Amino acid sequence: MKNIKNDLNKQLLKQHNAADLKNIEQLKICQEIARNFADLENGIAVLSDLYNNKSYVYSGKIADELNIFKKNQMQEIESIWEEELFDKLNNEDVLQKYLLELQFFQFIKTIPVDERKDFCVISRLRIKDKTASKSLLHKMFYFSNENEDVELALCLYNFDFSQAFHYEGKIINTANGKILQQNEAGNFSFLSSREIEILKMLQKGKQSKEIASLLFISINTVSRHRQNILEKMKVNNTAEACTLAAKLKWI
Repeated sequence: MKNIKNDLNKQLLKQHNAADLKNIEQLKICQEIARNFADLENGIAVLSDLYNNKSYVYSGKIADELNIFKKNQMQEIESIWEEELFDKLNNEDVLQKYLLELQFFQFIKTIPVDERKDFCVISRLRIKDKTASKSLLHKMFYFSNENEDVELALCLYNFDFSQAFHYEGKIINTANGKILQQNEAGNFSFLSSREIEILKMLQKGKQSKEIASLLFISINTVSRHRQNILEKMKVNNTAEACTLAAKLKWI
């Protein structure tokens, strides 16, 4: 999980050469959205400033229920990650959330700036307490400036009163309801079927030459698939890839 989170962190923070937000008015608008969400939905809104690596956390009554963010209704934290909340959630679900957000960040950079607000990530996240009959519904939006840098991320959390039995996440277009990407337990859409097949063989200790022979492909093709797996999963070697894929129940 650390590798995925670190890669997402680097991609979110490295894009900025200036130390200050360029669009202060957008920050104020997003702060008001976050404040209103916490008040209306009794939820938690986390507005992350990617220029300054900090977040504004707005807490409704859900924070009391989860016993987090107790200091006051609004607080600043010196991070773009709401770790106090993540500690309450299923670790595998948080990992899946990071993976989907990494995909979302890569996708959003291909969308015209004026259309980016139409897209978001929606995830259902299990609460770590196995006795809990509720899960959390999470939505995340990215906001960009005129230079096309993503400068703000807004995460909204509230209770989903139907209990989640596994992670489920989507990238959607909120304007037309189209699902652009869907990740869930048992869903291999992040890796191709061939990459999953090769990963399973690597898990069993097979070498590239043997895999090439079994699949009737060249060893160069196997090497290319292996490299694609490492790049997609943001890991250093195939051993890490196998361990991560097993945790995510991909293999």
